[in-house]
Amino acid sequence: MSTVVIQVCCSRLQAARRLLACGFAVFCFGCTPQQMLLNALIPDGTTSMLLSHLQTVEDGNRRRVIDMEQKGDWVGLSRFADSNIATDPFSPEWRMIGGYAQLQLRDYPKAMAYFGEMIRISPDDATGYHFLAETQRAAGQPERAVTTLERALLVVRESPLTHQLLGEAYGDLGRFRPAAESYKRALALDPMMADAWFGMGRASLQLGRAADARDALTELERLRSPRATDLRTLIAKQQ
Repeated sequence: MSTVVIQVCCSRLQAARRLLACGFAVFCFGCTPQQMLLNALIPDGTTSMLLSHLQTVEDGNRRRVIDMEQKGDWVGLSRFADSNIATDPFSPEWRMIGGYAQLQLRDYPKAMAYFGEMIRISPDDATGYHFLAETQRAAGQPERAVTTLERALLVVRESPLTHQLLGEAYGDLGRFRPAAESYKRALALDPMMADAWFGMGRASLQLGRAADARDALTELERLRSPRATDLRTLIAKQQ
């Protein structure tokens, strides 16, 4: 794939992130477990952000995507994504939208196929790896998620989110020592990551490191994160 095509795909992928950020932020009051898993991957957003920043998606298409998500028409949204992929085969954002729709339908193999295509089109962007790994976790395949995230780290070694998600996947497997190491790497890159502090505290408790768990709680309290309550509860159960 040419450098120009890759650059275009990466630009589009940034726009697609904002598109799904809108969907999660506006409609996550009824989150499924799958939505909650993927919510960690995208920043908060609003409909106004969607309309102002999705420069690569035609206005009519944006309106249709929003309308179908509001209605919960996941079958229609998947078909709409496929129709756009047919006319724009180098589009990572439409594959993200298609994968998102399949997640809501809980068709994990199809969702993985979409996200796998995102990686094929934009192999130097970690976003596709993140979505694929979280889909694999939702499908009960944390071993595959670990492999996917390790591949992502070959692309972007300095990604705190990749390290944090790897910690989550290791935690799913009950491998708390490498989970703690992954959270540690994430926090070295971004000490403001509340989810990574929570994960570190939880893994520390599993490893019998109560002092480290309390340190993580202190950081969560300093950040004024709601996750402090969750970790405080876990610590109390261990006492």
